[in-house]
Amino acid sequence: MSSPSVVDESVTATCAVLFRFLDALSCQQSAHAADSLAALDMPLSHLRMLFTLGRKDEAVSVNTLADAVGLSLAAAGRGADRLVGLELVDRREDPDDRRVKRLSLTDKGRTLLAEQFTQHSDDLADVIATLPEQLRNTLRSTLSDVLTHLSPEKVTS
Repeated sequence: MSSPSVVDESVTATCAVLFRFLDALSCQQSAHAADSLAALDMPLSHLRMLFTLGRKDEAVSVNTLADAVGLSLAAAGRGADRLVGLELVDRREDPDDRRVKRLSLTDKGRTLLAEQFTQHSDDLADVIATLPEQLRNTLRSTLSDVLTHLSPEKVTS
């Protein structure tokens, strides 16, 4: 997708409103989110590794995970060691190449992520519940239209 050399005023105005909306939403949720993540007592890089593994359908190599989260192979390896020690991640040899170690979430890791997503979903529902019903319906419809335009295969309305 190419970007226009001169940004249309509607693009600038929409970006400004969207930024203010996301900022307001973030302010409403930040206390719970910060407390929830702080309670995990792990570095942000390890959390990013968990969230990345949670989006994968199959086990990934340490190298692939390092690339996905922007860490060096050594740092990702140390992070994987800690996550394995916490029983959040499972590390196994690749069946085709024993030198390669593959990582995936354990049941405990999946549960931890599910709890985080549930907390964020509950916090979001609390914010959305404060909106009048007509405004909620308009917001849902508009966001569904935007998502359909951006990524039709992922929209379920």
